[in-house]
Amino acid sequence: MDNNNTKNKIRTIRFILLSTILYFISDAIGRWFVPAQDAVPSLFSILLWVICFITGALQFYLWRRIGQTWLKWAAAILYTALFVFLLHWGGFYGYGGSTLIGYKFSVTLMPAFGFLIEATFTSFLRWYGGLIKRIFHLESVNSGIFMMCMLIPVALIVFLFIGGYRLSGKLSDKGADIQQYIDEGEVNHNTDRREPVRQYDRLFNDLNDVQLEAARKNGLREPITTDQAKNDRRLTLIQPNQYYDVQKLTHSVPYLVPRAAHLLEDMGKAFQDSLFNRGYNRGHRFTVTSVLRTEETVRQLRKTNVNSTENSCHCYGTTFDISYFTFTTPQVGKVASVDKMRQILYQVAYDMKRQNRCYVKYEKKQTCLHITVR
Repeated sequence: MDNNNTKNKIRTIRFILLSTILYFISDAIGRWFVPAQDAVPSLFSILLWVICFITGALQFYLWRRIGQTWLKWAAAILYTALFVFLLHWGGFYGYGGSTLIGYKFSVTLMPAFGFLIEATFTSFLRWYGGLIKRIFHLESVNSGIFMMCMLIPVALIVFLFIGGYRLSGKLSDKGADIQQYIDEGEVNHNTDRREPVRQYDRLFNDLNDVQLEAARKNGLREPITTDQAKNDRRLTLIQPNQYYDVQKLTHSVPYLVPRAAHLLEDMGKAFQDSLFNRGYNRGHRFTVTSVLRTEETVRQLRKTNVNSTENSCHCYGTTFDISYFTFTTPQVGKVASVDKMRQILYQVAYDMKRQNRCYVKYEKKQTCLHITVR
């Protein structure tokens, strides 16, 4: 009876050792490549523990009992392939984006780590256990000294890998580079810098009369209906894309003349380039809040906004509004603050204005930039 209890204790210790080692190896490799500004979700760490203990149990209680060597390693290869398939089927490789790229690599290799450890660790434990018994002159493995000494490898592994997390400052820079390359196809090491201080409400003071003259010159000859806008070949459909977002339009329709559409896209590209050159992810987008106003949408707007006639240049397909409060930010990578994005948007609009590509009016009540192509 005592012999069976002893064997069960030894098996339990070995199983816990194997699963713990698998966890710390997987977690250490994965954590080393998490960018410094990001964190590993707690739920993800718990899931990693569960996966490691399941893998450890299968490898310790089932795989090691296979007698023939070729059959044992064939089972190892089959299990590893099945393991990767289940990870893919369960959406593991899509979770967390490129932030957890290190974890995706380490967890994929985790079964291989386990099989190698299990194939070699038995002889190590026998040698180590015998060494402990000889050093302390122990007659039984039930001794508390033996149990404590057998857990020393676990303590060393924990210390090694938790201590190794201090290296994450250097390695996480590489992780950030990997993440940025996956997300954006290029890497930069630029740092954030202050934008020039300007009174944009005074600089963006192009009045409606000036914009209306440009709208009539560069846009539609006269206002049109919504149905006409949908079928007018002179207009380009404006939709959310990689450069800008378009909010749900209630008093306008998403169409611009090609010249204005090209200006809008160039502003979106310049906005992203400016953020990228300051070390941020390129996935930031500003939001278009108003585009072409048709005869129907103008009538609707006049019911709620008596000043709508001041924006009548919207009727010519040359004018759009961009919110300076609403932005779309990426899920991964370095994310800019609203203040930073607003300053970048102002700078982009200011540059386009200086290049004589557009007129800009700072709309305080509507919290937007009212822009007409020149």
